[in-house]
Amino acid sequence: MGSSHSYVTDPDAFATKVKETDDKSSWKSYDYVVVGGGTAGSVLASRLSEDPNVSVLLIEAGNSYEKDFLTQIPLAWPQILKSSIDWDYQTVNQPRAGDRQHSVPRGKVLGGCSSINALIYQHCSTEDFDEWERLGATGWGYKDLYPYFIKSEKYTPSPDHPGVVSSDHGLDGPWKTTFADVPRIHNVLIDACEELGVKRIDDFNTPKGQMGVSTFLSITDHGKRDSAAIAYLTPTVLKRPNLTVALSTVVERVLFDESGSEPHAVGVEVSKSAEAPKYRVRANREVILCGGTIASPQILLVSGIGPEEVLSKAGIKVVKDLPQVGKNYYDHISSGPICIRAKPGYSLDFLNSPIQAIGAMLQWFVFGKGPMTELAAPGAAFIRVDDETLPYSSNSSSDVPLRANNAGPNTPDLEIVWFPLVIGGFGIKTPPGIYGATMGPVVLKPESSGTITVESPSVYDKPVIDPNFFASENDMNVLVRGVRFSMRVGRANSAKNVFEPKADSIDTKDFFYMGDADPDRITDEEIKEYIRGHCSAAFHPTSTARIGASPETGVVDPRLRVFGVKGLRVVDASVFPNQISGHPAAPVVAVAERAADIIKEDAKA
Repeated sequence: MGSSHSYVTDPDAFATKVKETDDKSSWKSYDYVVVGGGTAGSVLASRLSEDPNVSVLLIEAGNSYEKDFLTQIPLAWPQILKSSIDWDYQTVNQPRAGDRQHSVPRGKVLGGCSSINALIYQHCSTEDFDEWERLGATGWGYKDLYPYFIKSEKYTPSPDHPGVVSSDHGLDGPWKTTFADVPRIHNVLIDACEELGVKRIDDFNTPKGQMGVSTFLSITDHGKRDSAAIAYLTPTVLKRPNLTVALSTVVERVLFDESGSEPHAVGVEVSKSAEAPKYRVRANREVILCGGTIASPQILLVSGIGPEEVLSKAGIKVVKDLPQVGKNYYDHISSGPICIRAKPGYSLDFLNSPIQAIGAMLQWFVFGKGPMTELAAPGAAFIRVDDETLPYSSNSSSDVPLRANNAGPNTPDLEIVWFPLVIGGFGIKTPPGIYGATMGPVVLKPESSGTITVESPSVYDKPVIDPNFFASENDMNVLVRGVRFSMRVGRANSAKNVFEPKADSIDTKDFFYMGDADPDRITDEEIKEYIRGHCSAAFHPTSTARIGASPETGVVDPRLRVFGVKGLRVVDASVFPNQISGHPAAPVVAVAERAADIIKEDAKA
């Protein structure tokens, strides 16, 4: 049963109120109940409802992106963080990362993180996905996912990037990509990286891989964000009579029939708030969790699926003891900002002027052009820490052994991403009259992993997020090399007419401390101290409900079915068997596209 309206918010329209005695046969029902209207959920609901004989209910805790125009503006991405459309999760204190909590933004809006992210499109390394197969995810190698990268994408060529081969991209998919304009300082940074020994490449998104320095492809359409919701839940799709999209509705738990040999997911319980009446919906075929790396394991846990010791401690009835739920939490971690001074006229720092910012907003609003259409992070270098041709060492560096934790010989483990303006950190206002670029070294293949757990049976209580940053000292040592490389970028000969680092700096409170510090004077321990105080998550968590060959190694099988449970799947970044070496939006969409085909195939079996 669908809805004649695009969206519904009243549970009475799509669900049945809970009564003291309630027969599930009386509940409103759908063939597929998709929990979470984020990146993966938007794709899945669209693809599954292509079959007019199948009814689909998509449930999203947030509202529509149309109610927040900032989501449409590419450069406004940082302003969305900690807003009403951000779940604004916090980790527990990280003893090796400043002994403080770290923010983990997640999209609380239709489109999920694709509505609030930095709009970077990247396949990542082909070897990342072949590693997945080696870890037990049969059928999830690059050869299996590549057709879905192509199927999902609609690439618009740019005359500024003639080296990009259109046949490496999808040209007929729903999700639009192109190359955005870039500020002058972006090309200065690419030239500097090339001077330091990083190969310049035309495109991060080819079967040749992503080792090198280049410009990111932008997930935009005519200067506006193209989230998964915009791309896949179009007005035409929303008019399908077999698709219902419920907004501002929280799924409290999955409901099970435990009368058989294995628990069978038969529906979900939903509400508008913790105090509001509860409603139930029946799934005729399957419940599919698409809540993301944090919410999907949380829903599994409060529903009674997970490690017995975690469930019992939280007062949750055990439906299925599944030890790997909530484990293997991997996130990329950044050193924090490495700010490099520059002359005026090259960066986007002029937008710190209210008058200039208003003018740029008007240019975007009226014409869909100007600096507001640009990416906040327009490019990066993807490199390996074991590449001895790169300038990682200095007179003051230690001879610390490093492990290259790569998926293969052509996979990077270090990203040097940049922002074309001075950023002191999230939530820190940049003083007027300063200009520069901010480098952000990122560990791509961390050895450290953490957990998602719960402390109560209520989904309204935030989960406990412990990424366990720097449990492996190797991750810290990788970042030290990334910081040293970034310092060298600011001193490249090709950039000397643009960048103006001081001879040296020992003022650790200065915005430009690390960019000014002499790389041949500063010690590894001083860099580590800076990292501990300034590091942050890169907001790419994965693997908390990962694909595995068995319940001992994973939460779902290669068909994305939860082990030991009937009628329940997970489709989002939580199923990644391991962290990938880049930005995850495109892989999440490809996984969801493939998942839709798998679900359709299994329905015919």
